[in-house]
Amino acid sequence: MAFMPDTHYKQGAVIEFLVVEKESVGNIHKLLCAVYGSCAVERWVQQVKASGSAETELHDRLLYERPATATSPDTLQCADGIIHVDQRITNRQLTVQFSVSNGSAMVIIDALGYSNICARWVPQSIITEHRCQRKAISSELLEHFDAEGETFLYRIITGDETWAHHYEPETKRQSMEWHHPQSPRKEKFKTTPSAGKSMTTIFWDTDRVILVDVMARAETINSDMYIKILQKLRQRLPASVA
Repeated sequence: MAFMPDTHYKQGAVIEFLVVEKESVGNIHKLLCAVYGSCAVERWVQQVKASGSAETELHDRLLYERPATATSPDTLQCADGIIHVDQRITNRQLTVQFSVSNGSAMVIIDALGYSNICARWVPQSIITEHRCQRKAISSELLEHFDAEGETFLYRIITGDETWAHHYEPETKRQSMEWHHPQSPRKEKFKTTPSAGKSMTTIFWDTDRVILVDVMARAETINSDMYIKILQKLRQRLPASVA
């Protein structure tokens, strides 16, 4: 058992007095925080009421407290090893393993500096070979820019794909009309998303759109199809560029 500082004894005496005066827990907490900064008021008020205000033994009961073990070096080291093994362990599982409360488990996690975060979604997984290819292409582009300056940028053609839907849905606000109270209310039917869509590939440079290619409904985007699209693009380019 660890001996508590004199300040805790003073707080206990003040709480005992205020309980006798029938002050609420909220007012007691406010008064003590104004003087001492912080205090576990609710627990002490319950202790005073349980023993009777006239028989409260501050020396025997309030001067001693259970030593804090949640953040002891051994506990922190053990918890750190458990989290390293299973980084998806839940707060509830930690409370069971260490036989502590949910709050104590959070104190352990905070003391170790851990934070619970989700994985970040990325469009695709890029292997090392693809990373090296992208680095080589980027380096080559930078070399061209260093040699040619702004003129090189005007020769760059950009391409992208997007789904083009077969309809343009109208919102409820766009369909608003002025009606008299006696006028029948207009009905608006929902357009089903399955009405159809097509993969559209667009290429452009700094001046204009060069090619808009819409795939047929039965076609699938793959390497052979993309080669055909690039061949169409080459036919649209001037002979000097192609």
